Amino acid sequence: MRYDAVVVGAGPAGLAFARNLAEKGFKVIVVEKEDQLSKKPCGEGISARVLKTAKIPYSEADRFASRRISGAAIVAPNGKAVVIKQEGEMGFVVDKRAFLRVMGEYAAAAGAEVKMLEPAKSFTRTKDGVKVKTRTLELEASILIGADGYLSRVAKTFSLERPGERKVIPTVQYVMANVELEDPTLTYFYLGSEVAPLGYVWIFPKDGKLANVGIGVQGASPKLYLDKFIRSHPEFFSHSTMVEFRAAAVTIGGMLEKIVDDRVMLVGESAGQVIPLTGGGIHTSIAGGMIASEVAAKALEEGDLTAKRLSEYPKEYGKYWGKRISNSLKALKAIESLSDDELNLLADVLSPEDIINLANGENLSSVAMKLLKHPILSIKLAKKLLS
Repeated sequence: MRYDAVVVGAGPAGLAFARNLAEKGFKVIVVEKEDQLSKKPCGEGISARVLKTAKIPYSEADRFASRRISGAAIVAPNGKAVVIKQEGEMGFVVDKRAFLRVMGEYAAAAGAEVKMLEPAKSFTRTKDGVKVKTRTLELEASILIGADGYLSRVAKTFSLERPGERKVIPTVQYVMANVELEDPTLTYFYLGSEVAPLGYVWIFPKDGKLANVGIGVQGASPKLYLDKFIRSHPEFFSHSTMVEFRAAAVTIGGMLEKIVDDRVMLVGESAGQVIPLTGGGIHTSIAGGMIASEVAAKALEEGDLTAKRLSEYPKEYGKYWGKRISNSLKALKAIESLSDDELNLLADVLSPEDIINLANGENLSSVAMKLLKHPILSIKLAKKLLS
């Protein structure tokens, strides 16, 4: 069974890659180890811009949008909330499984094959391709795409991930029923050492009174802190019950230094394409899949699948997305050094626009220039953002 590309993993990055390459006339297969899409916990929040990157018409949003979101509330350790709002829709909380089904539908319509329950067992690079063995399949392809997440077997097999290079944070998420939120069109983020050490709690409202309630922490038990948060907020959860539990790790250490090799590319979280400060990876992963597929198409046409030729992909990705990830990592490292009192101070000093820029790794210099005027934050934060 010979293909132009074998994609390992049917997440946002893998499906985006498969669709875009198949639309160019190439033969593509996606192999997925799970029996269904989207088993990993995810806040499921996306901006409206994601649809454009994924080439999904806005008219399709009703197929997967659980809630249309107008803004976000960032709650400091002292309880002060900075509310970020804009006119119209800021984005959606989606049913990620439904979202990936739509992505899979578009990939299949383009001609890509998707095979579930086919965990990749081994990869062997040959003179003219890569051999892939799954549970029941033996495949050959000109190029192999690792879209298999933070435990990427592809990355480890081809030594693209150095030991200790990837930093992850443990996360736990409950889907809670009967959650009472003051404004269910907002997403909520809670910070502080007593709430989530070196992380944050999120509440993302879904349809009805359902909500994704999750946490990521460092050096502590995420479940213990999430349960504590729920107990301490009876105004939201006094009549709530958990209807779903998920736990996993999320990459927060930035992109891997090496994401291509001869006949091999990494996309999505396997490549570290996650915004470190927020842990958000849907948009960055889809962008990675799209950009990688453009480079792969040209390389396949030219018959040159060397690492040197494929290196166009990380260069193109780095111009915008890679820069954002790098800046967000810089912001994360700086913010991790702040005490709760300094986080409270930050909430007083920064505007909603500043917080968006800081979280997304954009316009850090403008945020830093504002912080330079403050005697404490200039030393603890501003200079680190400008370094």
